[in-house]
Amino acid sequence: MKARFALIASALPLLLCFDAAAQPAPAWPRWRGSTGQGIATGAKLPDKWPAELKPLWTASLGSGWSSPVVADDRVFVTDRQDGSERVLAFDAKTGEQLWMHSDPIDFDPHPVGARHGNGPKSTPAVAAGKVYSLGIAGRLQCLRADNGQRLWEVNFPARFGARQPLPRGRAYVYGTESVIVPVGEGQGAPVPLFGYTGSLLVTEGLVISSVGGSKSGTIMAFDAKTGKEAWRALDDEVSYSSPVAARLAGREQVVVMTGPEVVGLELATGRKLWSSPFQIQYNESISTPAVADPYVVVNGDGRPLTALKITPRGDRCAMAVAWENRDLSSYLSSAVVAGGHVYGMNDGGEFGCVRLADGKMAWLVGGTALWGNERAAYYCTPLFVGPRLLALDERGRLSILSATPRPPPPLSIIRLSDREAWSSPALVGSRLYVRAREQLMAFALKDEREMRDPALP
Repeated sequence: MKARFALIASALPLLLCFDAAAQPAPAWPRWRGSTGQGIATGAKLPDKWPAELKPLWTASLGSGWSSPVVADDRVFVTDRQDGSERVLAFDAKTGEQLWMHSDPIDFDPHPVGARHGNGPKSTPAVAAGKVYSLGIAGRLQCLRADNGQRLWEVNFPARFGARQPLPRGRAYVYGTESVIVPVGEGQGAPVPLFGYTGSLLVTEGLVISSVGGSKSGTIMAFDAKTGKEAWRALDDEVSYSSPVAARLAGREQVVVMTGPEVVGLELATGRKLWSSPFQIQYNESISTPAVADPYVVVNGDGRPLTALKITPRGDRCAMAVAWENRDLSSYLSSAVVAGGHVYGMNDGGEFGCVRLADGKMAWLVGGTALWGNERAAYYCTPLFVGPRLLALDERGRLSILSATPRPPPPLSIIRLSDREAWSSPALVGSRLYVRAREQLMAFALKDEREMRDPALP
């Protein structure tokens, strides 16, 4: 097992999805923003980037790598403090903690994942006045966004796992297959080796998640109001990636990477519409699919950046591999598609732009010309803020470059934190919300006094 396998916790980022139509703007209510594709709308960036940015406020957190989300002037994030897993809400303007919901947790990952701790990695989502979260040991829950009151929960291993004795009454690592967590008096059930780290998709009244387990489907949908099961699909091994919603070939779909493949499921029923083999060693699919009809762009360890073309075929869909590009291959990082191009970063810390139509490189920049004497980045899931690309890497640095098909001008790099930052920031207006190790920070990218409407008092 590779040492870098420990990095799996980072990208899982992550990630929860929601129904954008139900949310007031401006907001960043899920992993990868309101579109679920890493595209920021309504953002206000400076004309000239400063050499330094100081946080407006900083709040202390426990362990975990979920990304912050923002809705209704509140910032939501999850963490682990001692033996409790928590969902927290902060005032977006001041950083004041407004409420905290806590549940006991007993989970430790395989030792190769110890670097990233045993806290939650899935990013919460906010939809219609509710916060949905998925804990690292499979606790799916729905809370009121105004006060944190729990409305319902589904415990994946307790509900769907194969029960077995728990000799010492505590969670333990079962080889290289799973972690056995407590689900009852003297009983345990398996969860993925690094926990549930992919994110939820909340849309059209459904909460959709990778589940697994001997009594469930690989992917399941639950009623967003009640938590009752709506449908289940597939019998693959689960991966660490996150499902996304998309309209492809004229059909509303859930696109998700499982252990051995990429699939498209009918949103309303879970019926499989298409699939493509995409096996990663140890079922380590991590990145979030990037979708731009008719293409689905996926990445993975040892695999090239791959574009699948989805077209109509009867009551299902046809799938063909459109192209592959090895220059922008990444183990962890997700790509973003905008303006007919794919932008992202490979494992060597090189940023690149690929033409969506044919997979040809428009440009690739990295090395000492980019990073100077500093160590290159290894992970980031960039945001497209046309025509800019913002990328927070694992070393707490924010890189800014021009997101156009032409080679970018010299890159600006601003250090936001001297701590690790294995998460993706939230961008609302001119404010950037960043999760670093055991801290949550808010930055003003522009002087907010200059942005006030002069007609207002």
